[in-house]
Amino acid sequence: MLQRAGTAGTGSLPTALGAVLLFVATVIALPVARWGDSALVLLLVPAVVAGYVVGRRMRGLPPAVITILTALALMLPVSYLLPGGAPLGDWMTGAVIALLTVVVAWWVGRYQLLRAWQRESDAAVLAERAQADERARIADDLHDTIGHELALIAVQAGALELGRGLSATQHQQFEELRAAAVRASERLREVVQLAGQDGPSRLGPVGGESIDALVAGARDAGMSVSMSADRKVLAAVHPLIAELAVRVVREGLTNAAKHAPGAAVEIEIVRGDADGIARTDAGGMAPADGDGIVLTVRSGRPGAGAGEAQGSGHGIPSLRRRAELLGATIAARADDGGFTLSLHAPATPRTDAGPAGVTVELELRSNARAARRGLLQTAAVPGSIVVLAIVGFLAVQAITVAQTAVSSETYDRIEVGSTRSALSPMLPAGIPRPAPIVDEPAVPADAECEYFAARDGWLHFTDATYRLCFRDGVLVQKLLLEAS
Repeated sequence: MLQRAGTAGTGSLPTALGAVLLFVATVIALPVARWGDSALVLLLVPAVVAGYVVGRRMRGLPPAVITILTALALMLPVSYLLPGGAPLGDWMTGAVIALLTVVVAWWVGRYQLLRAWQRESDAAVLAERAQADERARIADDLHDTIGHELALIAVQAGALELGRGLSATQHQQFEELRAAAVRASERLREVVQLAGQDGPSRLGPVGGESIDALVAGARDAGMSVSMSADRKVLAAVHPLIAELAVRVVREGLTNAAKHAPGAAVEIEIVRGDADGIARTDAGGMAPADGDGIVLTVRSGRPGAGAGEAQGSGHGIPSLRRRAELLGATIAARADDGGFTLSLHAPATPRTDAGPAGVTVELELRSNARAARRGLLQTAAVPGSIVVLAIVGFLAVQAITVAQTAVSSETYDRIEVGSTRSALSPMLPAGIPRPAPIVDEPAVPADAECEYFAARDGWLHFTDATYRLCFRDGVLVQKLLLEAS
């Protein structure tokens, strides 16, 4: 999933211009192969640079592949039009030169482009994840702080509404105040849910508020709250676990104030094993050995006349996501008309990758796979050229040997004095003349000579040539012409 929005600081090369540059750079290999002992060899330097620039900056792979293959294909007929040399050999040499210089440089540039795309895509994934985490953190903080305060305002307004000695107008005003606080809490939950839906929040604590301060604030608002807490457990746990405990208590008090006004709330904090099982001794509350914390917030039945409030369902799922990131668990259940919210957590957080980490890791792996796939596709171009060149060479070599070559065994069976018609079944079409590097003695008087490549098989490479000279249809001379 490479997000190819840019090219890592390099300008994008238009496809047409890139194709032209790559074509010219590739076909330069043919004159270099034909006249390689001249200053034309210096043309390989700008050809290599052009190949690298095209690979580094031209986005499309198919146009580059088509351009390279077209250039190599056109080099073959052009090699027959150039003066001097051996057309087929020059074409093969030019293809090898193009492969080792221009195509390799293009491949290196393409590799760097793919790596740049992968780095950009990875950075985009991480930035998007960080933004989502920040939005979720802000959403959690809004829910945990402002939502809690709004719930307490609603409780206080409800208590004042039930007070004696108030006029009907005052009763109505307090009722409207309570309803407004509830509506504000609902709107806040909706906004929080929209802002935090992209993923779990980050783990950083939101402030220094303690469980004691939350309990005191709830009691001041008129709630009936009792707490039994092992202070040693709270002091021993990691700050992130302590912050999670504060959030759980805040959520429990907020839910009790909203959904069960007038109900008694019990908070219990004890030591627990890593599996979250609470440990108590015969006295009922003294903790046994363990390395974690178990926190429970229980709210009883709502008081008479309490209205039913609907929640958005954001608070507890948010707590669960945060707990998962720390290796803890959150449980919530209805309990005999009331509600119980509990936390089971280790003393030290286990910050294994949670759902968000897994998602980011999967996206990064997807980017790596896409980059590898693109690299393999790019590597297939020079690989295909090599395979095609080998196959083409073998095919041309087989045809050439069949049509022009005479083996040493056949040559030994040819005897001077034989007629041309008698030798016809043994001789192929031959070649028009020997290679320029072969020394040839003078032709016998009034004789006509034929030339044949001296090859003993497809893989026998030599410039040696057999010459057979005939006078009046009779073989008068046979010679092996070898390179000087």
